[in-house]
Amino acid sequence: MPPRPRRRPPKTRVSELAVSTGTIPPQQKGSGGLVVPAEMRRLMNGPGSLPPELARQLLRMMYQKNAAKLDPESLSDFALRCFLGDVRRVRQMVENGSAPDLLATETAFEYGYAMFTVSGAQRIVGGPPGVIVDHPGVLRYLLEIGMPPDLPDILGYTALQLTCMARVRADLVRVLLECGADPDHQDRFGGVAIMSAFQNNAVDAIDALMEFGASLDIPDADGCTPEEFYVKAGPQVTATVHKWKRRRSGEAAALDGKGCGFCGKSEMLLKFCAHCHVIRYCTRECQRAHWPVHKLRCIPFSPESTVTVTPFYEDIGPMTSMSNLARESFGIPVETEPERNTRSVHIPNIPHGQTKLFIIKIQVPFDATNGTPAREEEGDMMVFDKKRSLVCRLRREDDEHAYLRISRTIRACGVFGAKAYFAAEMPSKDMLVIKITEPLAEQDF
Repeated sequence: MPPRPRRRPPKTRVSELAVSTGTIPPQQKGSGGLVVPAEMRRLMNGPGSLPPELARQLLRMMYQKNAAKLDPESLSDFALRCFLGDVRRVRQMVENGSAPDLLATETAFEYGYAMFTVSGAQRIVGGPPGVIVDHPGVLRYLLEIGMPPDLPDILGYTALQLTCMARVRADLVRVLLECGADPDHQDRFGGVAIMSAFQNNAVDAIDALMEFGASLDIPDADGCTPEEFYVKAGPQVTATVHKWKRRRSGEAAALDGKGCGFCGKSEMLLKFCAHCHVIRYCTRECQRAHWPVHKLRCIPFSPESTVTVTPFYEDIGPMTSMSNLARESFGIPVETEPERNTRSVHIPNIPHGQTKLFIIKIQVPFDATNGTPAREEEGDMMVFDKKRSLVCRLRREDDEHAYLRISRTIRACGVFGAKAYFAAEMPSKDMLVIKITEPLAEQDF
């Protein structure tokens, strides 16, 4: 089982008086208001009579509950400045010699100064008067002058793991990795940063972790690996991981990436190649410049490369995202999806005489008892595009040959044999032409 994700830490407003004057009671400085309860210490020393898995879960929960009580006004002056992201004051304290040893830790949870910087970035609302808030700047400065990036706290969490746990800051993830943080550091539960990023659907953080070589094969204490878990985290996570797996193996797939097929730009409107519908360009100039290369792979829509099916439209009730339901059950906030994403049927609006182009996702039926693809002769396949302007089903009884060809392509080439993406076009609501010979790279829907 993956570790239970941390709930979001409460946002903090630091009192202007303590920030501006540094008047923190001396007896509290460095404590952060944190204590390690006796029961938590007992669990840290061993599970006792509890099953190990239950002991680990309780220990995580106690850690989360007590770490949320961090009081920044009870930190040392330097830790407070890290927490605030006050890069000017942090530099000043280092340069005048008033900063502590960067190898030191504070609080009963043994946080290093990278942890305070990350924690402040996750919690602070705005910034106090006169302070230029720059948590990435503080982090990079301290790491470049010798602060260790992987200093663990009492449960073995590092700053990289902390920043992937809640209110994920991909910019901090990248700073840590660029300055030598270990993407594969394991906490005392065997967990690694990318597992938390999966759970939080933190695509930009996952992208950085994979770029810096994060492994997918490290089992945690429950025997779960990132490789086994990521497909359960939703289509955005899956698409990002598969992109990097292909890059690592030197493979390529059609529509792998969102940029122009020639210059790579993605900040403007991109248009598909009119022949193959699987590569996009930002301008006609880019398309012409790339044609000598693209023409060797430009497979047009034709009877040989496509199958034509009749969509079946029937409302079977709202559709739900299983990955988002799982996140909500763990208390992880998720973005509210548009109502259109829950509909189980939608007939596209296609003006007479026009053809609508799509990138579609086709999903084979699942066996509800074990969550795996059902036998190919059982059930309808679900079809939809990203904007849900088309939502329909494909039935075997409508065209058995086309149904089986699509099903077998998905089972052979799709994501775990369950779903695949294709270029498609519709000249009418009752005719869907699918380019079956060229499955696309995994998309983020």
